[in-house]
Parts: sequence; C-alpha cells; structure tokens
Amino acid sequence: MSRISLQKVYKSFQKNLNVISDFDLEIFNDEFLVIVGPSGSGKTTTLRMIAGLEELTEGKLFINDLLQNEEDPSTRHLSFVFQNYALLPHLTIYENISFGLLNLKMSELERKKAVEEIAEKLSLTDKLGSYPAQLSGGQRQRVALARALVDQEKLILFDEPLSNLDALLRAEMRSELLKLQKTFQTTCVYVTHDQIEAMAMASRIVLMMEGKIVQVGTPYQMYHDPSHLDTALFIGLPEANLITFNIKEKKIYASDEEILLSNEMNLLIEKNDLEEGFITIRPKALKVHHEMRKGFTKGRLTAVENFGVSKLLHIEALSQTFRAEVDHSFDEANTLYLDFTGETYLFDNHKKRVKSNPIQELIFETKPESVEELQVIRELINYGYEISYEKKNANVIYNEKNNTYQLKINDQTFKFKNLQDILNELSYRK
Repeated sequence: MSRISLQKVYKSFQKNLNVISDFDLEIFNDEFLVIVGPSGSGKTTTLRMIAGLEELTEGKLFINDLLQNEEDPSTRHLSFVFQNYALLPHLTIYENISFGLLNLKMSELERKKAVEEIAEKLSLTDKLGSYPAQLSGGQRQRVALARALVDQEKLILFDEPLSNLDALLRAEMRSELLKLQKTFQTTCVYVTHDQIEAMAMASRIVLMMEGKIVQVGTPYQMYHDPSHLDTALFIGLPEANLITFNIKEKKIYASDEEILLSNEMNLLIEKNDLEEGFITIRPKALKVHHEMRKGFTKGRLTAVENFGVSKLLHIEALSQTFRAEVDHSFDEANTLYLDFTGETYLFDNHKKRVKSNPIQELIFETKPESVEELQVIRELINYGYEISYEKKNANVIYNEKNNTYQLKINDQTFKFKNLQDILNELSYRK
C-alpha cells in the first residue's frame, strides 16, 4: 500500500527561479499515474523529489501519511527505474537483479528464490548468467524492471523507461508493465513525454507544462473534456485544430473572415460575453465538403497523409493549415470547403475552458473519516472544487445500506463503490 500527497510544492535550483510551482497532487494506492509533458516541464524533477533524490524548496511530501521532506531516500520504501537502465556492466544479470536485496535481511537461498521468480515472470531465466552488454535494449529494460520489482516494494517510480526502445518493443513493454502492476498490486508513478504511452497506460494522467499542473484526469477526460487549451492541443493525435476568434457586431471572425459555428457554441459565446478566445476542433470532427454552402469556409488542399483506412488532409484556410481526418475513399480536390459546426471546445483568452452549467461546489452529507476518503477530498480540492458538509442540500450522498456513494449533478445521478471513483466523473477545474 502506497499513497502519496504533494502539498503546495515548489522547487528551485536558483533563487527566485522555480522549476516547479504550486504543485498539489494526490496519488492513490495501486494507481498507475502517468506524468506527461514536453521536455523541461518538470516531470523528472517531480519524480526525483518523490524519490528523495531532490529536496523540496517549499511544501510537503507525504508517503502513507508520513512526512518525507527530511527522510533519506533509502527509508522511503520505493523502487526507481531509470531511463538509461542503470545496470552495472561488470555484474551478471543475476547479480544486477539481486543487487537491491543486499541490504535486506535475507539468506542467500531466499535471495536466489526471489531473483529466479521475478526472472521467470519477465522471461529472463536463460539470461541470468549473461552480462548487460550481451542483451538487447528490450532485455536490458526487463532487467531494470526485475531489479525494481524483486524487493516487492509497493511504490515504483519510472523515468521514461521505454524511450530508448523501438516502437514495437515499446508497445510490448507497455502491456508487460500493466500486467506486472496488476500482478504485484503496486502504486506506479510513470514519467513520459509520449502522450500515446500516457493514454495507453494511465489510470490518471497529469499534464505538466512549465513546472505547473495543467490538468489531471483519466485518459478519457483528458481527450474528451479538456479544461485548458494546452490539454486540448497536447493530448490527441493528429493534433487538434486551433482557431483564434474575435467578435464583431455579434458575428464570429477568424483572420478577418466570418466563420459559422454550431448553435451550442454561439450560445456559449453569447452567454459568457466573450469578445475573443480560442476554439479547438479535432481532425475527426472537422467536416470537409466538395461544394460551397452557406457558412462553409473555402480552403485549398496542400498535402495528404494516408493511413490505410483513413487519410489526413492538410487544408489551407483562414491563413493557417487545418487537418481533417476522412475516409480512405474521400475524393481529393484542390478546392475544399470546411464546416466548423462539428464538436468543438471553447476557451477564453486565458486558455480556460468555457462550459455550460459548470459544477463548482460539492456538498457532502458528512465529512468522511477514513484516510483513503480524506485523500479523495484533498484531490477534489486540488481539482478546483469547493467542498462543504450539509445534510439537507448534499449532492454527494453515502448509502450505508449498500455501502455506495451517489453523486447528483445536473439532474443526473452517478453511483460509486468507492469515493475515489468520483474523480472519473468530475472535470479538473483549475
């Protein structure tokens, strides 16, 4: 069992220059949490602070409710898998795997049994007598994983462990890691810059940029319910199309050309009195036509990428290039017309998502008492929700009879076996 709580964490290597700022995050027991973001966003620094390899400049770090700020890395009961494997070249694979067991009070027979069991699980039994230089990249990564798992610590930190592998091996190792995480029931914190890796593996994703959390959510939430413009543009391949708009005489313009959006978007812009902002539309949602109709935008086809069952059209319009994903049978033409009335996301000029009827407050009947549920409350606050406790107007209700929670929002009722599951339904709001 490993729970992690990072509270108001800051990290700076130079005075008045923070590389991590105002970082609040709760990581739950048995969770596979992936921190994703571009290079220099602070992902690895965050991981190294959890491991104790970097000190916190400000804030608090708890593991299983114990403050870790001053604790030595060796006392944190975790394993670390490095990007470059960090294998000892002069030791055999057996010796590399057993290296982490040397400080444990185990007999030679117990160590041998532990190494052989993990080697069998990772298909390394016939490599135990070999040296790292004799192994392929994928095999070396398996050794690094075996070394991290052999001591049966319940918290494992991964720093881009698959980045040195080719695409096929990465896909294989992703599946292997997920199986191992379920088998060993570990809490995993995994850092990557690869959004495909993040979407494929994570129970929840943390998107970081410039040392701050942009959004936290399930892969589904990050793709279908972005709370920030950076999330909409970073998550999803092919990348979403971006339109910068402004309002003139109640009409919507982009690059000084009037565009037509869906009625829903028009009402949302009007309701929130927006004078300018951003709209994103994913290539699958961008409709393309061969004939001009009222509200369509004229464009010019400049490139085509073929993917077998579909193809990606690159179309110049509104002084930029749009990407539209169409069926493989779509007839290509030099002149095409874009329809922006499909599913779009609206953001204000601060890049914050604009939604209809956003939920701001969660009212519980009573305050939860278990440490696991209190951790969920902290994460709900981290997500940006106001939390209060009032039996009469509660929209989060605990049913003692069947031991479940109910969430009532916008005339809908959701049921959860565990309070943690409420995070799967509620958007990140910050």
